[in-house]
Amino acid sequence: MSKTKKKPADILCTDCGGKVRRTTENYRLPLVGEWGVTLEEIEITHCASCGGRGVSIDRMAPLMRGIAAAVVNKRGRLAAPEVTFLRKHLEYTGARLAKALGVTGPTVSRWESAREPIGPSADRLLRALVLIHDREADSFDPAQFEAIEEGSTPLRLTLRRDAKGNWASAA
Repeated sequence: MSKTKKKPADILCTDCGGKVRRTTENYRLPLVGEWGVTLEEIEITHCASCGGRGVSIDRMAPLMRGIAAAVVNKRGRLAAPEVTFLRKHLEYTGARLAKALGVTGPTVSRWESAREPIGPSADRLLRALVLIHDREADSFDPAQFEAIEEGSTPLRLTLRRDAKGNWASAA
């Protein structure tokens, strides 16, 4: 009895039914507006018939927690898209975040639209809320908040999977 190796089944395009080829490449994942992160070695599917393109990203919840952790740990003040990302990560509305931070809804709106920078106290409290939400409060070091610098340039982040398949910074 001889064993035959099964040939992988052809993947068909969900739009046109044409054959799809798979590649592994870096992918820019948009998060808020123009801001996003680069993911290394992501499976991308390409349809030669219709030009369709698909992206396969698994383990999204750990990925989002990893991005949130990187944003919380950055040295500069939170930039507008980062405030929006962290609010959404917390699953808060603008009004709920405003209440949690002791500010008004229009203030949160001004932070998220970059019409006004987030203040130092609100910045630190938002970071602390994320640490508590993600159950990372035990790893909190107050010194990291003492070192927050002025300026609010959005974080440039590239992530790749480690040997266990977890998302980790590529830097």
